[in-house]
Amino acid sequence: MITLGVLSFSQPTFYFTKIAEQAAKNGVRICIFSPTQLAERTSHVSGLTYNSNKKEWLDSTFPIPSFIYDRCYYGTKKAQLFKAGTDSLKLQENIQFLGYGLPNKWEVYNTLSPIQEIQPFFPLTKKLTSVTFFLSHFRKKNSWLIKPINGSQGRGLIKVEKVHGQYIVKEVIQPGESLYIFRTDHHLKKWLHSRMKDTEYIFQPFLPLQNKKDVPFDLRLFLQKNEAGNWVERVRCIRTGPKNHITSNLAGGGEMLPFSVIIQGLHRAKREEIERNLQIIVQHLPSAIDQTISPLFELGIDIGIDPDYNLWILDINSKPGHKIVTMASPSVQTEIYEAPSKYCMYLSSIKR
Repeated sequence: MITLGVLSFSQPTFYFTKIAEQAAKNGVRICIFSPTQLAERTSHVSGLTYNSNKKEWLDSTFPIPSFIYDRCYYGTKKAQLFKAGTDSLKLQENIQFLGYGLPNKWEVYNTLSPIQEIQPFFPLTKKLTSVTFFLSHFRKKNSWLIKPINGSQGRGLIKVEKVHGQYIVKEVIQPGESLYIFRTDHHLKKWLHSRMKDTEYIFQPFLPLQNKKDVPFDLRLFLQKNEAGNWVERVRCIRTGPKNHITSNLAGGGEMLPFSVIIQGLHRAKREEIERNLQIIVQHLPSAIDQTISPLFELGIDIGIDPDYNLWILDINSKPGHKIVTMASPSVQTEIYEAPSKYCMYLSSIKR
Protein backbone atom coordinates (compact mmCIF):
# COMPACT_ATOMS: atom_id res chain seq x y z
CA MET A 1 0.00 0.00 0.00
CA ILE A 2 1.20 3.50 -0.85
CA THR A 3 1.51 5.84 2.12
CA LEU A 4 1.23 9.60 1.72
CA GLY A 5 2.57 11.64 4.61
CA VAL A 6 1.02 15.03 5.26
CA LEU A 7 3.33 17.51 6.96
CA SER A 8 1.37 19.84 9.22
CA PHE A 9 1.92 21.82 12.40
CA SER A 10 -1.79 21.53 13.23
CA GLN A 11 -4.22 18.78 14.13
CA PRO A 12 -6.21 17.18 11.28
CA THR A 13 -8.46 19.67 9.54
CA PHE A 14 -11.69 18.95 7.68
CA TYR A 15 -9.68 19.05 4.44
CA PHE A 16 -7.17 16.46 5.69
CA THR A 17 -9.98 14.14 6.77
CA LYS A 18 -11.71 14.43 3.39
CA ILE A 19 -8.52 13.65 1.45
CA ALA A 20 -7.90 10.69 3.79
CA GLU A 21 -11.40 9.34 3.15
CA GLN A 22 -10.92 9.56 -0.61
CA ALA A 23 -7.39 8.17 -0.40
CA ALA A 24 -8.64 5.05 1.40
CA LYS A 25 -10.95 4.35 -1.56
CA ASN A 26 -7.88 4.51 -3.83
CA GLY A 27 -5.80 2.22 -1.62
CA VAL A 28 -3.59 5.02 -0.30
CA ARG A 29 -2.97 5.45 3.42
CA ILE A 30 -2.73 8.97 4.85
CA CYS A 31 -0.51 9.81 7.82
CA ILE A 32 -0.02 13.22 9.41
CA PHE A 33 3.13 14.27 11.22
CA SER A 34 4.82 17.49 12.23
CA PRO A 35 8.24 18.80 11.14
CA THR A 36 9.01 18.93 14.87
CA GLN A 37 9.41 15.15 14.57
CA LEU A 38 12.33 15.69 12.20
CA ALA A 39 14.56 17.56 14.67
CA GLU A 40 16.64 14.42 15.09
CA ARG A 41 17.71 12.14 12.26
CA THR A 42 15.33 9.21 12.40
CA SER A 43 13.64 6.72 10.10
CA HIS A 44 10.39 6.69 12.09
CA VAL A 45 8.09 9.48 13.27
CA SER A 46 5.07 9.74 15.54
CA GLY A 47 1.85 11.20 14.27
CA LEU A 48 -1.67 10.24 13.25
CA THR A 49 -2.89 7.64 10.78
CA TYR A 50 -6.39 7.69 9.34
CA ASN A 51 -8.41 4.53 10.02
CA SER A 52 -11.04 4.31 7.31
CA ASN A 53 -13.00 1.59 9.12
CA LYS A 54 -13.32 3.58 12.33
CA LYS A 55 -13.39 6.87 10.41
CA GLU A 56 -10.99 8.49 12.84
CA TRP A 57 -7.39 9.51 13.28
CA LEU A 58 -5.31 7.23 15.52
CA ASP A 59 -2.02 7.92 17.27
CA SER A 60 0.73 5.88 15.65
CA THR A 61 4.44 5.61 14.91
CA PHE A 62 5.42 4.87 11.32
CA PRO A 63 8.34 4.99 8.89
CA ILE A 64 8.76 8.33 7.14
CA PRO A 65 6.52 7.92 4.06
CA SER A 66 8.01 7.82 0.57
CA PHE A 67 5.60 10.54 -0.57
CA ILE A 68 5.14 13.83 1.27
CA TYR A 69 2.43 16.49 1.00
CA ASP A 70 3.84 19.54 2.78
CA ARG A 71 1.10 21.82 4.09
CA CYS A 72 3.27 23.76 6.55
CA TYR A 73 3.86 27.49 6.48
CA TYR A 74 7.31 28.49 7.67
CA GLY A 75 6.75 32.23 7.97
CA THR A 76 7.23 32.56 11.73
CA LYS A 77 10.58 32.40 13.50
CA LYS A 78 9.40 29.35 15.45
CA ALA A 79 8.38 27.51 12.27
CA GLN A 80 11.70 28.40 10.63
CA LEU A 81 13.47 26.36 13.31
CA PHE A 82 11.95 23.19 11.87
CA LYS A 83 12.24 23.99 8.15
CA ALA A 84 15.71 22.41 8.01
CA GLY A 85 14.17 19.02 8.81
CA THR A 86 11.74 19.37 5.92
CA ASP A 87 14.51 20.51 3.58
CA SER A 88 16.60 17.47 4.54
CA LEU A 89 13.75 15.18 3.44
CA LYS A 90 13.70 16.90 0.04
CA LEU A 91 17.32 15.84 -0.48
CA GLN A 92 16.62 12.14 0.09
CA GLU A 93 16.32 10.21 -3.18
CA ASN A 94 13.80 7.72 -1.76
CA ILE A 95 11.38 10.48 -0.74
CA GLN A 96 9.29 12.50 -3.18
CA PHE A 97 7.26 15.59 -2.35
CA LEU A 98 4.02 16.23 -4.23
CA GLY A 99 5.26 19.80 -4.63
CA TYR A 100 8.59 21.42 -3.87
CA GLY A 101 7.37 24.93 -3.14
CA LEU A 102 8.34 28.31 -4.53
CA PRO A 103 11.23 30.65 -3.74
CA ASN A 104 10.59 34.23 -2.66
CA LYS A 105 8.48 36.65 -4.69
CA TRP A 106 11.52 38.41 -6.17
CA GLU A 107 12.99 35.18 -7.53
CA VAL A 108 9.58 34.09 -8.84
CA TYR A 109 9.14 37.42 -10.66
CA ASN A 110 12.62 37.36 -12.19
CA THR A 111 12.14 33.79 -13.39
CA LEU A 112 8.61 34.00 -14.78
CA SER A 113 8.12 37.59 -15.98
CA PRO A 114 10.47 37.24 -19.01
CA ILE A 115 8.36 34.36 -20.42
CA GLN A 116 6.71 35.80 -23.50
CA GLU A 117 3.20 34.35 -23.12
CA ILE A 118 2.68 35.58 -19.55
CA GLN A 119 4.94 38.66 -19.48
CA PRO A 120 2.07 41.15 -20.12
CA PHE A 121 0.29 40.02 -16.95
CA PHE A 122 3.08 40.84 -14.47
CA PRO A 123 3.10 44.32 -12.91
CA LEU A 124 6.46 46.10 -13.03
CA THR A 125 8.30 44.90 -9.91
CA LYS A 126 11.52 46.12 -8.31
CA LYS A 127 13.59 45.14 -5.28
CA LEU A 128 13.47 47.61 -2.40
CA THR A 129 17.21 48.11 -2.05
CA SER A 130 17.06 51.51 -0.35
CA VAL A 131 14.46 54.04 0.72
CA THR A 132 16.11 56.70 -1.46
CA PHE A 133 15.73 54.42 -4.50
CA PHE A 134 12.07 53.85 -3.60
CA LEU A 135 11.29 57.56 -3.16
CA SER A 136 12.79 58.37 -6.56
CA HIS A 137 9.88 56.49 -8.14
CA PHE A 138 7.34 59.05 -6.94
CA ARG A 139 8.42 61.19 -9.88
CA LYS A 140 6.64 58.63 -12.09
CA LYS A 141 3.64 57.58 -9.95
CA ASN A 142 2.23 58.85 -6.69
CA SER A 143 1.11 55.50 -5.26
CA TRP A 144 3.18 52.34 -4.69
CA LEU A 145 2.68 48.98 -3.01
CA ILE A 146 5.47 47.38 -0.97
CA LYS A 147 5.39 43.61 -0.41
CA PRO A 148 7.51 41.37 1.85
CA ILE A 149 9.35 38.99 -0.48
CA ASN A 150 8.40 36.05 1.76
CA GLY A 151 4.95 37.32 2.71
CA SER A 152 1.65 35.46 2.54
CA GLN A 153 -2.04 36.13 3.22
CA GLY A 154 -1.50 39.85 2.64
CA ARG A 155 0.49 40.29 5.85
CA GLY A 156 2.96 43.16 5.87
CA LEU A 157 1.74 44.86 2.69
CA ILE A 158 2.42 48.60 2.72
CA LYS A 159 0.72 51.15 0.49
CA VAL A 160 2.53 54.49 0.19
CA GLU A 161 0.68 57.35 -1.49
CA LYS A 162 2.01 60.89 -1.91
CA VAL A 163 -0.72 63.50 -1.51
CA HIS A 164 0.00 67.26 -1.44
CA GLY A 165 3.63 66.68 -0.46
CA GLN A 166 2.95 64.28 2.42
CA TYR A 167 2.85 60.49 2.52
CA ILE A 168 -0.27 58.51 3.43
CA VAL A 169 0.82 55.02 4.48
CA LYS A 170 -1.34 51.95 5.10
CA GLU A 171 0.20 48.79 6.54
CA VAL A 172 -1.62 45.46 6.65
CA ILE A 173 -1.54 43.88 10.10
CA GLN A 174 -4.12 41.13 9.77
CA PRO A 175 -7.01 41.25 10.20
CA GLY A 176 -6.80 45.06 10.04
CA GLU A 177 -4.70 47.90 8.68
CA SER A 178 -2.74 50.67 10.36
CA LEU A 179 -2.69 54.22 8.99
CA TYR A 180 0.29 56.57 9.19
CA ILE A 181 0.87 60.08 7.87
CA PHE A 182 4.42 61.32 7.26
CA ARG A 183 4.86 64.97 6.40
CA THR A 184 8.44 64.74 5.14
CA ASP A 185 10.73 62.35 3.27
CA HIS A 186 12.87 62.14 6.41
CA HIS A 187 10.06 60.80 8.59
CA LEU A 188 9.00 58.24 5.99
CA LYS A 189 12.61 57.13 5.52
CA LYS A 190 13.03 56.58 9.24
CA TRP A 191 9.85 54.51 9.42
CA LEU A 192 10.67 52.38 6.36
CA HIS A 193 14.20 51.77 7.61
CA SER A 194 12.72 50.27 10.77
CA ARG A 195 10.69 47.83 8.65
CA MET A 196 13.64 46.96 6.40
CA LYS A 197 15.83 45.88 9.33
CA ASP A 198 14.05 42.53 9.59
CA THR A 199 12.30 42.15 6.24
CA GLU A 200 13.21 42.23 2.55
CA TYR A 201 10.71 43.83 0.20
CA ILE A 202 9.74 44.30 -3.42
CA PHE A 203 7.56 47.15 -4.69
CA GLN A 204 5.11 47.68 -7.52
CA PRO A 205 2.80 50.43 -8.77
CA PHE A 206 -0.37 50.40 -6.68
CA LEU A 207 -3.04 49.11 -9.04
CA PRO A 208 -6.66 50.35 -8.84
CA LEU A 209 -8.25 47.01 -8.00
CA GLN A 210 -11.41 48.23 -6.28
CA ASN A 211 -14.99 48.25 -7.48
CA LYS A 212 -17.14 51.38 -7.72
CA LYS A 213 -17.91 51.11 -3.99
CA ASP A 214 -14.18 51.17 -3.08
CA VAL A 215 -14.25 47.49 -2.12
CA PRO A 216 -11.00 45.70 -3.05
CA PHE A 217 -11.36 42.47 -4.98
CA ASP A 218 -9.31 39.93 -6.86
CA LEU A 219 -9.78 36.63 -8.63
CA ARG A 220 -8.40 33.42 -7.11
CA LEU A 221 -7.79 30.45 -9.42
CA PHE A 222 -7.25 27.10 -7.72
CA LEU A 223 -5.40 24.46 -9.76
CA GLN A 224 -4.23 20.92 -9.07
CA LYS A 225 -2.52 18.18 -11.02
CA ASN A 226 -4.74 15.22 -11.90
CA GLU A 227 -4.12 11.48 -12.01
CA ALA A 228 -2.18 11.90 -15.28
CA GLY A 229 0.08 14.63 -13.91
CA ASN A 230 -1.64 17.36 -15.91
CA TRP A 231 -2.69 20.74 -14.54
CA VAL A 232 -6.44 21.27 -14.13
CA GLU A 233 -8.27 24.39 -13.01
CA ARG A 234 -10.68 23.20 -10.32
CA VAL A 235 -12.48 26.35 -9.23
CA ARG A 236 -12.31 30.14 -9.42
CA CYS A 237 -13.90 32.79 -7.26
CA ILE A 238 -13.87 36.50 -6.52
CA ARG A 239 -12.49 37.55 -3.14
CA THR A 240 -13.57 40.88 -1.69
CA GLY A 241 -12.08 42.76 1.25
CA PRO A 242 -13.38 45.43 3.62
CA LYS A 243 -14.14 48.80 2.04
CA ASN A 244 -11.07 51.02 1.43
CA HIS A 245 -8.66 48.26 2.51
CA ILE A 246 -5.56 47.37 0.51
CA THR A 247 -6.17 43.65 0.26
CA SER A 248 -9.02 41.27 -0.46
CA ASN A 249 -7.29 38.35 1.24
CA LEU A 250 -9.59 36.08 3.25
CA ALA A 251 -7.25 36.31 6.24
CA GLY A 252 -8.09 40.00 6.40
CA GLY A 253 -11.83 39.48 6.63
CA GLY A 254 -12.50 38.99 2.94
CA GLU A 255 -15.43 37.13 1.43
CA MET A 256 -15.79 34.79 -1.54
CA LEU A 257 -18.24 35.37 -4.37
CA PRO A 258 -18.91 33.54 -7.64
CA PHE A 259 -16.80 34.68 -10.59
CA SER A 260 -20.01 35.54 -12.44
CA VAL A 261 -20.56 38.65 -10.28
CA ILE A 262 -17.68 40.36 -12.09
CA ILE A 263 -18.47 39.45 -15.66
CA GLN A 264 -22.25 39.66 -15.61
CA GLY A 265 -23.40 42.75 -17.42
CA LEU A 266 -20.25 43.01 -19.53
CA HIS A 267 -20.43 43.01 -23.29
CA ARG A 268 -19.83 39.60 -24.82
CA ALA A 269 -16.57 40.70 -26.46
CA LYS A 270 -15.17 41.87 -23.11
CA ARG A 271 -16.21 38.64 -21.36
CA GLU A 272 -14.52 36.61 -24.09
CA GLU A 273 -11.35 38.71 -23.83
CA ILE A 274 -11.15 38.15 -20.06
CA GLU A 275 -11.69 34.42 -20.46
CA ARG A 276 -9.13 34.23 -23.27
CA ASN A 277 -6.50 35.92 -21.10
CA LEU A 278 -7.35 33.72 -18.13
CA GLN A 279 -6.82 30.65 -20.29
CA ILE A 280 -3.42 31.97 -21.41
CA ILE A 281 -2.41 32.26 -17.75
CA VAL A 282 -3.79 28.82 -16.84
CA GLN A 283 -2.15 27.21 -19.87
CA HIS A 284 1.32 28.73 -19.52
CA LEU A 285 1.98 29.77 -15.91
CA PRO A 286 1.81 26.39 -14.09
CA SER A 287 3.88 24.58 -16.72
CA ALA A 288 6.43 27.42 -16.70
CA ILE A 289 6.82 26.99 -12.93
CA ASP A 290 7.34 23.24 -13.32
CA GLN A 291 9.97 23.78 -16.00
CA THR A 292 11.88 26.75 -14.60
CA ILE A 293 11.49 26.63 -10.80
CA SER A 294 10.30 23.32 -9.35
CA PRO A 295 7.48 20.82 -9.84
CA LEU A 296 4.31 21.57 -7.89
CA PHE A 297 1.05 19.77 -7.16
CA GLU A 298 -1.35 22.65 -6.54
CA LEU A 299 -1.45 26.38 -7.13
CA GLY A 300 -3.41 29.40 -6.03
CA ILE A 301 -3.10 32.22 -8.57
CA ASP A 302 -4.34 35.65 -7.51
CA ILE A 303 -5.32 37.91 -10.39
CA GLY A 304 -6.24 41.57 -10.23
CA ILE A 305 -8.74 43.08 -12.65
CA ASP A 306 -8.34 46.83 -13.17
CA PRO A 307 -11.07 49.26 -14.35
CA ASP A 308 -10.09 48.64 -17.98
CA TYR A 309 -10.40 44.87 -17.34
CA ASN A 310 -6.69 44.25 -17.76
CA LEU A 311 -5.52 41.18 -15.83
CA TRP A 312 -2.56 41.31 -13.45
CA ILE A 313 -0.86 38.40 -11.71
CA LEU A 314 -0.69 39.58 -8.10
CA ASP A 315 0.57 36.50 -6.29
CA ILE A 316 1.33 32.81 -6.84
CA ASN A 317 0.89 30.43 -3.93
CA SER A 318 2.20 26.86 -3.90
CA LYS A 319 0.28 26.10 -0.68
CA PRO A 320 -3.09 27.73 -1.31
CA GLY A 321 -5.78 27.71 1.34
CA HIS A 322 -8.71 25.40 0.77
CA LYS A 323 -11.64 27.61 1.80
CA ILE A 324 -12.24 28.08 -1.92
CA VAL A 325 -13.20 24.40 -2.20
CA THR A 326 -16.64 25.28 -0.82
CA MET A 327 -17.27 27.35 -3.96
CA ALA A 328 -16.96 24.25 -6.17
CA SER A 329 -19.78 21.89 -7.11
CA PRO A 330 -20.08 18.64 -5.11
CA SER A 331 -18.53 16.62 -7.94
CA VAL A 332 -15.56 18.99 -8.24
CA GLN A 333 -15.12 18.97 -4.46
CA THR A 334 -14.75 15.19 -4.67
CA GLU A 335 -12.12 15.60 -7.42
CA ILE A 336 -10.22 18.07 -5.23
CA TYR A 337 -10.22 15.69 -2.25
CA GLU A 338 -9.17 12.77 -4.48
CA ALA A 339 -6.35 14.68 -6.13
CA PRO A 340 -3.55 14.22 -3.53
CA SER A 341 -3.86 10.42 -3.47
CA LYS A 342 -4.39 10.13 -7.23
CA TYR A 343 -1.38 12.32 -7.98
CA CYS A 344 0.61 10.30 -5.46
CA MET A 345 -0.37 7.12 -7.34
CA TYR A 346 0.74 8.76 -10.59
CA LEU A 347 4.14 9.64 -9.09
CA SER A 348 4.47 6.09 -7.80
CA SER A 349 3.73 4.64 -11.25
CA ILE A 350 6.40 6.70 -13.04
CA LYS A 351 8.91 6.07 -10.25
CA ARG A 352 8.99 2.32 -10.81
